[in-house]
Amino acid sequence: MRERVEQLDGLRGIFALLVVAHHHNAFKNSILYNNFFVINSSLFVDFFFVLSGFVIAMNYIGKLSTGQDFFQFIKKRFFRLYPLLFYSEIVFLIANLTGEHSVLKNSSNLGLSYYFLTALDTLTFMGSTPVLGGWIGLNYPAWSISSEMISYVFFGLILLFIPKQKNLAFLAIILFAGIFIIDRDEYLLTYDYGFIRGLLCFCIGIFTFEIIKNRNLELSFLEIPYLILLVSMMYLVHHYQLNVWKLVFPFIFSAGIFVFCNSTGFVTKMLSNRLFQYLGRISYSIYLNHAIVLIFVNIILFRMLKSPQTEWMIGFSLFISIAITIIYSHFTYEWIEKRFGQFLKKTF
Repeated sequence: MRERVEQLDGLRGIFALLVVAHHHNAFKNSILYNNFFVINSSLFVDFFFVLSGFVIAMNYIGKLSTGQDFFQFIKKRFFRLYPLLFYSEIVFLIANLTGEHSVLKNSSNLGLSYYFLTALDTLTFMGSTPVLGGWIGLNYPAWSISSEMISYVFFGLILLFIPKQKNLAFLAIILFAGIFIIDRDEYLLTYDYGFIRGLLCFCIGIFTFEIIKNRNLELSFLEIPYLILLVSMMYLVHHYQLNVWKLVFPFIFSAGIFVFCNSTGFVTKMLSNRLFQYLGRISYSIYLNHAIVLIFVNIILFRMLKSPQTEWMIGFSLFISIAITIIYSHFTYEWIEKRFGQFLKKTF
């Protein structure tokens, strides 16, 4: 199997933009937010986790057998995640500190200790755990990067110490995580136990690769039925308020990976075009940059310029936020993700 599957990168790009729409929630009564699809678009974070487990398994299963292998794996993943995580958190910290005594102020007085503790929580990859407290991070989507890094560590340690029992260990993590979520009666874990949600999805992604790797099928006929299933399930869990039933979505995303890895249909071809490939390429930057853009656009439009809070203006706010996020993310991808990441690799 190829090291990358183009159509999955395209899905990652689209889902990153849908997460932006979900976080454009300052006006909760707007039809642009108050609908089952956008409200539940936070679930696409779970697609990122499942896809990450799939891609990591595709590239590293059978290749981590020594302590040096593990160290190189973690170092490579750290250099991939940390430059943009650090940059975006510092941008948020500066914005909060400078906004404390200006029109840019976006919340009640939280105090210096809160700002620095939440920044420390994020920058130590603890933002999805209760180790330093269940803080809502300054760059609030960054909790999932903590979960991602923790998943890498679990994956590497399991392959290093119990390679023959790896599938049993990954299955045990899925079962434990599922029981934990059901016991808490809450699927959308984030700032306190989000790493458990991430591990669940990541391990499902690993098994997705194990199922797919030796199969060559033609499933183009399932593209549209799959998308209908995905949207229908989003409607059902919303309409009937089935919170814990959201546990099915990692498996639905796994099925989506299975379908699109074995498809050559219209949707697959669309996802493989240059636009969606570009969005997939910069999706990590889109994900970590969009919150600051959303905040600033809304402050400028509705607080400083005192624009009317009409559906048209709220729609314009979302459109301009997405456009600015994409442009901004192009530059952070080129200069922070790529160039600074390459500098770290060469230096260390």
